[in-house]
Amino acid sequence: HDQKRFASAASAFLKSFGLGAPQQPCTDSLQQLYRAFTNLPYENVSKILGSRDESNPSLVTTSFRTPEEVLEGYLNSRLGGTCFSLTHCLYTLLRHCGYNCWRTLGDMSHGPNIHCAAMVRLQGSDYLCDAGYLLPEPILLPNSGHTRVQGKIYRYILQAERGEPGAFSLFTEPPAGGDARWRYRIHNMAVDDQTFEYHWECSFSASMNSQLVLSRSTTESHVFVHKHSVRHTTANGKHNENVRGRVG
Repeated sequence: HDQKRFASAASAFLKSFGLGAPQQPCTDSLQQLYRAFTNLPYENVSKILGSRDESNPSLVTTSFRTPEEVLEGYLNSRLGGTCFSLTHCLYTLLRHCGYNCWRTLGDMSHGPNIHCAAMVRLQGSDYLCDAGYLLPEPILLPNSGHTRVQGKIYRYILQAERGEPGAFSLFTEPPAGGDARWRYRIHNMAVDDQTFEYHWECSFSASMNSQLVLSRSTTESHVFVHKHSVRHTTANGKHNENVRGRVG
């Protein structure tokens, strides 16, 4: 990517949240930077548009969005990205700010290595930073057992996998209580550029790349859009709405 262009975009992004590059990385500065980054929504509109040939819309091409394009897309149009573009952008921003970090891959119910996240090491402890899944804050990786974080709506549980060192499962608990739901398994193992880009490229052929998907957390609710369905989740429960055919 264009380092000079990225440095300019990173400076503008941090400034828009009243932040600057930390003089020395610490947990407080990591929290502030990460929370600023979670303002970028999970959305595949920019990915769909970027991977379509205008002369042949049915043709899907691989078009990686660079970290500077992701930041500029947010600053100019409030765009975000999918997990690979968001993770790579966050990873690049963290490195730019002096953090010891790396990218990891994860498994979901519909396949292995189709999710990803950034990991940060601070004072001997590792933190999961998953902007693609909109985690509310960096989550400390437990040596054993689990780490629990209360978000604005959901409760998040990161469980160390028994008998599988370096593997952690993320669960969410609904705001009204009930059983925890397994979301994904992340592997705390750094992947190189070639491996990361291979799985990123594979994501362009996923079925979700032809369906509108958007996920966004606000101060009071979590909004999830899939095709024509909009779901608002608050502390009081869920509300689903079909917007097919709506104008304006």
